Amino acid sequence: MRILFTSYPLFGHVNPMLPLAVAAARAGHEVAFATGADMTAPVERRGLTTWTVGPTHADAVADGRPWFAATAAARAADLVPRAVAWQPDLVVSDEFELAGAVAAAVVGVRHVVHGLGVMIPVPLWAMLQIDPALDELHRSHRTGLDAATTRRATYLEAWPPSLRPAGERLWPRSRPVRPVAGEPAPGERLPAAVNALPHERTVHLTLGTMFHRTPGLLETAIAGLRYLPVNLVVTSGPGTDPASYGPQPPHVLIAPYLPHTLLLPRCSLVVSQGGAGIVLGALAHGLPQVVLPQGADQFVNAEVCVAAGVAAALGPDALTPTAIGEAAGRLLADPSAATRASAVRAEIAAMPDADEVVAALASPAVQASSASPA
Repeated sequence: MRILFTSYPLFGHVNPMLPLAVAAARAGHEVAFATGADMTAPVERRGLTTWTVGPTHADAVADGRPWFAATAAARAADLVPRAVAWQPDLVVSDEFELAGAVAAAVVGVRHVVHGLGVMIPVPLWAMLQIDPALDELHRSHRTGLDAATTRRATYLEAWPPSLRPAGERLWPRSRPVRPVAGEPAPGERLPAAVNALPHERTVHLTLGTMFHRTPGLLETAIAGLRYLPVNLVVTSGPGTDPASYGPQPPHVLIAPYLPHTLLLPRCSLVVSQGGAGIVLGALAHGLPQVVLPQGADQFVNAEVCVAAGVAAALGPDALTPTAIGEAAGRLLADPSAATRASAVRAEIAAMPDADEVVAALASPAVQASSASPA
């Protein structure tokens, strides 16, 4: 099969799809991965063919309009003709990448939606103005489809069943896929400084790749966590200088980036902004979390994790060094939180992995049951 993957150009959109794309290539399928120029490098490091399509995320931010809806037409203008020329048998797009649905419809092949975290609530989907943009995209490419028919696609759901919120589901047809904490590039290693840290337990602090520049937040969290009797490993985010956070004691390590697949097995607790990638990564390793939600899906993620007893959450108005340090200290001292997180880890481990999902998507029975709507 020829499988085209397409994603909005952000780490939190590309990274969750990489395990499936790598598994597809490993199974012998021809794979192309389309995204913005700013996110092709992580894909190429996995040995995958990349297509540069649409604007970068920086261009989308400068435009000032809602990112996903506003960039869909430009991405489709690049993606559709390449898809027509390449003739994929299947198109897999992230849930916010609208051009993938249109490319699949124009070529006349199946479309599968890859979820990133909690399936987006219907009101939030409406607020992002995605349906009108998707309807217009289908009209302009004369597919005969619309946003409603697009949501008949199979949705690959990485969020564990016990943490799924109640309510209307945007994509009624779903198939589980096991989330992983990133896909390490060949040869990737943790720095030797991680092995030199003095304490038995380690806390990982990250604000991801979108909210890491929130003024003062990382500094506040470091100030609250550095006095706990644990190692503190901080990833400060792309484009940052660890030295800018000032001198740190020997048990604190700050780096712009560390591979979560290699780091999280060493940790006892994660403190983060609550993006889907790090929340799922921590849960996949059975780690309790302190969530400091800032925007996007983070408040929903925090809410469902707190309800499941695997996390504590502090809203924007409660973010002081003392509050963050105390929340982390309580979770580190509470074995029940780790027990509940371990139960979610077992649930995630039972979900089909990327190899199983690729095999299922390529099977004749699944192909027949999930044919592209006409």
